[in-house]
Amino acid sequence: MIAHRFSHFALLFLATACSQRAPVVTVEVIDTSMSITPRAEHSAQTAVGTQISRMGRGDRLILIPITGDAQNDAGGRILRLSAPTEREPYDTEIHRFQAEAQKKFAAWSASIDPHQTTTDILGTLDIARQELVEIPKGSKQRLIIVSDFLEDEPSYRFVSAPQLVNEARATALASILRREREFSLPGVPICLGRLESSDFAPLSPQRKDAVQAFWSVYLTDKNRLPELHFDGTGMLTGSDECFSAATHAATN
Repeated sequence: MIAHRFSHFALLFLATACSQRAPVVTVEVIDTSMSITPRAEHSAQTAVGTQISRMGRGDRLILIPITGDAQNDAGGRILRLSAPTEREPYDTEIHRFQAEAQKKFAAWSASIDPHQTTTDILGTLDIARQELVEIPKGSKQRLIIVSDFLEDEPSYRFVSAPQLVNEARATALASILRREREFSLPGVPICLGRLESSDFAPLSPQRKDAVQAFWSVYLTDKNRLPELHFDGTGMLTGSDECFSAATHAATN
């Protein structure tokens, strides 16, 4: 009888332990350049607010703005939000955290330069990679990028660069830059969302396809192939399906 009870409680303990939710760490790279339309910018801000309201115990959200010179600008503008891990009655600690986090996010959004004309996506992704490397093991890591995906800095202007005239040249450039910059995020699922942009709309169909081809190659680790979605804000609030697909591809 005693052995039976012990076995029962042991199984109950294991079931409870296995059902515990692992904290989720989400790093988000968000385009804040002038090319993003006000409507898309507002939608992205609203979506992030929704994300914060859904954060659970132990979750972390790291917001990184895409600026014109990532190494000089973005580092001091990263917003790191960490939900508490200790439970209080009625989840008081979570509600308090979410309210404070919403205020911090509002202040962060207001601090971003609205007149930024250049876009250093590659440099910002290097910073995102550093953030992910420093995350303790045991957490579910994921990367979301919402942008028009038009690199626009002195080295490359995707709206006119000859390397982006077609998919073949774009993928070749992506492979070269990936090696040069040593960009790699093995095991980290990535989802992309394209934001409405005044610079993207006028591009030819060939250049639009080339831009997508570039990022698909640049961000690919092993068998995972990120998908570009036109619903940029959907990546922020409803990304579970995308991440499930990306994680499955990365493990096969």
